[in-house]
Amino acid sequence: MTFLTHLPNGLLIVVIVLVASALALLPYLLARRVMLARADQHSKDLAGSVLFRIGALHSLILALIFAQELLNFSEARHAMTREAALVGDIYYDLQRYDDETTASMQAHLVDYTAIVLEREWQGLAQEGRLDAQAWAEWESVYEAILDLVPQTLRQESLREIMVVQARELSELRINRETAALIGTNDLFFFAAITGIVVMSIGYFPFPPTPVNLTLLLLFGVYTGLVLYFIVAFSNPFSAPGFVEPLRFERLLEAMRGAAG
Repeated sequence: MTFLTHLPNGLLIVVIVLVASALALLPYLLARRVMLARADQHSKDLAGSVLFRIGALHSLILALIFAQELLNFSEARHAMTREAALVGDIYYDLQRYDDETTASMQAHLVDYTAIVLEREWQGLAQEGRLDAQAWAEWESVYEAILDLVPQTLRQESLREIMVVQARELSELRINRETAALIGTNDLFFFAAITGIVVMSIGYFPFPPTPVNLTLLLLFGVYTGLVLYFIVAFSNPFSAPGFVEPLRFERLLEAMRGAAG
């Protein structure tokens, strides 16, 4: 299902809704043709009872998938906010350490933030990969922090803090890449699609009146919309449902303003 995330947004929603609608109608019509001659009133009563239970399970599966994608999205947004905060903390702590000797390190942090905004976010959306140059900028800062020679207790405390912050920054970067690669398990999609088909077949004892067909179509359309939202949130760095790097934008603006 990962190929769906590469479709344009307008085409994505049309494809998913059309497929879900077809799965809600075609199995019903086929089942009526095959099994209607063997059905009686007891079949209709049993179908209603079975459909109620299948519908509950189907709704639960969709809710669980949707909740998992929202959780992944929320965690990615929290990680983005935390990562931007760490970059800002290191940048301004370097000024507190020694503004003159750490100027080049601050420049690396500015370049790192610019790469995250201009290239890495897009790379995570398209390929699910972190930018190598961003890693190089991070490593330059980390190595420079390790090489700092504290002259006072204040500088020693700041150096220890910055080392911890830089290491956490690396962990958050890996978490970002993991969030982009996880996606939605195809087995969940299989269960959701199977639920549509099974429920469609279960309605075969009911006549294909315009009202009944409309209700089945509405079921397919709504289920398709839910599946669309699940796909939309499957990659928290890809449109339409994605984490906007607002904190990085504000941070880069502030750092460039301070450097200027």
